[in-house]
Amino acid sequence: MSKGVKRRTLLRALAASTMMAASFSLGALDAAAQSTTAGGRNLTIAVQQIPDNHDPVSENTNVNLRVMYSLYDTLVKVDFRNGNKLVPGLATEWKVIDAKTVEFKLRPNVVFHNGDTFDAKDVVATFSPVRLGLDKTVPVESRPFLSGIDRVEVVDNMTVRFQMKTGDAIILSRFAYYPSQIISATALKEAKSYQDFTAMDAGTGPYSLVSHEVGKDVVLKKFDKYWGNPKAAADTVTFTAVPELATRVAGLLSGQFDIITEIGTDEVAQIEANSATGVAGGPVANIRGLFYDCISSPISDPRIRRALNFSIDRETLVLTLYNGRVGIPHDWQMASFGDLYLADRPAAEYNPEKARALLKEAGYNGEEIVYRTLPTYYAKQLETAQILQSMWKAVGFNIKLEVKENWDQATKDTPDRAIIDSSFTGYYSDPLGQFWRRFGPESSYTKQGWWTISPEMQKLGDELTTSTDIKRRREVFGKMLDEFEQDPHGGMLHDLAQFMGVRKDRIELKPLPSEYLDLTTEGVSFK
Repeated sequence: MSKGVKRRTLLRALAASTMMAASFSLGALDAAAQSTTAGGRNLTIAVQQIPDNHDPVSENTNVNLRVMYSLYDTLVKVDFRNGNKLVPGLATEWKVIDAKTVEFKLRPNVVFHNGDTFDAKDVVATFSPVRLGLDKTVPVESRPFLSGIDRVEVVDNMTVRFQMKTGDAIILSRFAYYPSQIISATALKEAKSYQDFTAMDAGTGPYSLVSHEVGKDVVLKKFDKYWGNPKAAADTVTFTAVPELATRVAGLLSGQFDIITEIGTDEVAQIEANSATGVAGGPVANIRGLFYDCISSPISDPRIRRALNFSIDRETLVLTLYNGRVGIPHDWQMASFGDLYLADRPAAEYNPEKARALLKEAGYNGEEIVYRTLPTYYAKQLETAQILQSMWKAVGFNIKLEVKENWDQATKDTPDRAIIDSSFTGYYSDPLGQFWRRFGPESSYTKQGWWTISPEMQKLGDELTTSTDIKRRREVFGKMLDEFEQDPHGGMLHDLAQFMGVRKDRIELKPLPSEYLDLTTEGVSFK
C-alpha cells in the first residue's frame, strides 16, 4: 500500500470517530470562561486542561509548565531564544568550585508576590527535604532532577553553596530548569499543610496569582514589583479549561479567546482561513511517546515490545496528523543536547516483517494487549492512539484501546496494564534531563514497578551522570541507547508539537521552543 493511499485510509477511518467531537453548540461556548478581549491588555487562553495546583515540585505536567513560567523564577535562567544559554536569574553570579560544588550570589531587592524580600532562607526552603522527596508522606516530582543534592549551605544572607553527593556533569543546569523554581520560605512555613502550600502563590515571577478554580480556570495579574526584564505583557491573563478542541476553535474564531492550545493540521487550515486568526508554535523540546509495562503485563517479553516499536510507521503518523510539520527524532535524543547529540544515529526503524518475526519468536498468539489513552490531553491524542492500534493490528497484535478520563485511571496498576501515552521533555540540554530522567532509577515509573533497570544500564547511567569527559559521555550514551533498543521500556513516536491558535488581529505571539508559555513582552505584543 502506498503512503498516500495509507494516509487517506487512516483519515477516513478517523473521520467517523471524530465526527461527534467536531460538533458543538453555541451553548457550549457560553459555558466556557467569559472573554476579556473587549479592550485592555487582557488575555484569555483556552487550554485543554488546567493544573491542579501551582507548586512546581508537586505537578510535573505540560499544563502546569504553561502557567508556571509566569509565576516563578530560578537562580539561573535559560535564554531559550538564544540557544538555551544560561544567564543570571535570581542569582547574579555563580562559581562552580568543583564537580560537586556550586556557589551562588543572590540578587538583592527581589520581592515575592506575598511581599517577602528574597534571600538565602528562601533558597534553603526551596531545596528542603520535603521538596526533594525525602518525606515519603508528601508526593513530589523532584527526585529525578534533584536527588543528587546533598545539602544547601548558607554562606551569608545573600550567598548559598550547594554540595552534591557525587560529581555532576550538569551541576549548573540543575538550578536553571524545572523544578528549581524558587519559593517563599514564609509561605511554606505559614501553610497549615504541604497540600495547602501547593495552592498558594509563592513565587517572584512577572505575574501573580489572582484565583484558581480547580477544573475551571486560573487567573493571573501583572506583578508591578517584578524585579526583571522583560515585564508582563498583559494586565490580566485567564487560563480557562475547554476540553473540546472544536469548542476552543469556535471560541477563537468568534473572538472569545485570544489563544487556544493543542491544535492539529485540520484546525490549522480552518484557523488560517480566517483573516483575524493565525497559528503559532510548532515542535518543542519534547518527544511524544509511550510507556510500556515491562514486568507482569502481556508485553513483559522484550521481543514483543521491540515488535511494537518496529510496527510504528512514524512518517505516516506525522503526515496524517500534522501534515509533516513535526520531525522524527534520531532515537531518544534531541539536537539541543549539543555535544552529547549523536547525529549519526538513525531514526527509529519501521520494519513490519521484523515485527512479525519477533512475535513468532516470542510465541505471541494474539493475546489481548491493553493500550490506555486519554482523549485530548495531547494534540490529536485519540487519533494517534487509533492509528497506532491500526498499525499494530496489521502485524498481528490484538490491541484493546481503552479511553480513560484522567492519568490516574490510565496508570492504575492492574494485571492488564501494558501501554500508556506519555511525553519526554528535554529539561536540560543533556540526556540526563530526558532519557535517563524518564527511564532511570529516580523515574516515578521505575519506582512504581513498570520495569527494572539492568546492572549494565545502571552502571552506564551512573557514569553518564558523574563524568565530565564529553567524548566518554558520548560513548556511554550511545551504549545506553543500544541496550534500550534491545529491551525497550517505551516507544518513541515523534517530536511533540504545540501548535496554538492566535487572534492575530489583537496580538502577536512568539512561542518558545519549550512547553513554557512566555507571556512577557518578549513573547506577546498587543496591536
